[in-house]
Amino acid sequence: MNVYAGFIDFIVANIKPELIAEFKASEETHDYFYSLLSKEKAGIASEEERKKLDQFLQLEHILRMTKIKARQYVKQ
Repeated sequence: MNVYAGFIDFIVANIKPELIAEFKASEETHDYFYSLLSKEKAGIASEEERKKLDQFLQLEHILRMTKIKARQYVKQ
C-alpha cells in the first residue's frame, strides 16, 4: 500500500481536480530547487541543503501522484 494514498485521495476529493492537475510551483521555488540540486551534484551542498532537497523530492513525488489521480478523476 502506498503510504500517501489516503492523503492523495483526500486532496483530490476536496480540491477541484482541474486545479490540482494545473498546479505549478512558483518560479522562485523552481529556481531554489534547482540551486539545491546543482549544489548536491557538485558535492558542495550542506547537510541542511541536502535535507531541503530531500523534502523537495518527497513533495514532488506526492504532487506527481496527486496530479495523476486528479487527471484520472477528471476523465471519469
